[in-house]
Amino acid sequence: MPSTKAWHVARWPPLAWLETGIKLLALGIGVGTAVAALAEPTFAFPSGLRLVQFIILIILSLGLVAAIFDRLADRELIAMGFVVLNNLGHWGMVLALATTSNLGRTVWLFAALMLLGDLVKIWFIKTANFTVRDFPQRTLYILTGMYVVGYTLILLLELF
Repeated sequence: MPSTKAWHVARWPPLAWLETGIKLLALGIGVGTAVAALAEPTFAFPSGLRLVQFIILIILSLGLVAAIFDRLADRELIAMGFVVLNNLGHWGMVLALATTSNLGRTVWLFAALMLLGDLVKIWFIKTANFTVRDFPQRTLYILTGMYVVGYTLILLLELF
C-alpha cells in the first residue's frame, strides 16, 4: 500500500551532516573509480582476497538497495538523494573490483571513509536519540554495526 506521507526535508543535526560529508567523499571515490575502470574495461572475476572484498562489498551494496525502499517509506528528500548516491558509490566500487585495473589505494580510502562515516553515524544515533519510524534504536545500531564490520574487514584485507 503506497504511503500517504508527504515528501519533506528533515532538520538534520550537525553530526548527521558530518556523516553525510565524510561519506560523500567516499562515494565520490567510488563513482570516480568506476568511471576510470569503465574507461579501459578489463573485466575479470576477482580472486583471492580481492574476491572476499568483492563479496563483502556486494552484500553491503545489496543492503543499500533495500535502504531505497526504507527511504521511500520515510519520504525524506535528503535521505532519498543520499541513498541513491550511496548506491552509485558502492556499486561503482563493486564494478571496479571486477577489473584487472590497479586500484591503488582507492579501495582502502573508500572503506576507511565509509567506516569513519558510520562511526560518526553511531555517535549521531546516540547523541540525537535518533530513531526511524517504529524501529527500536537497537535496530539502527545493529544495521550500522554490520556496515562497520564489513568496512573493517575490507580494510584488514587491504593489509595483505
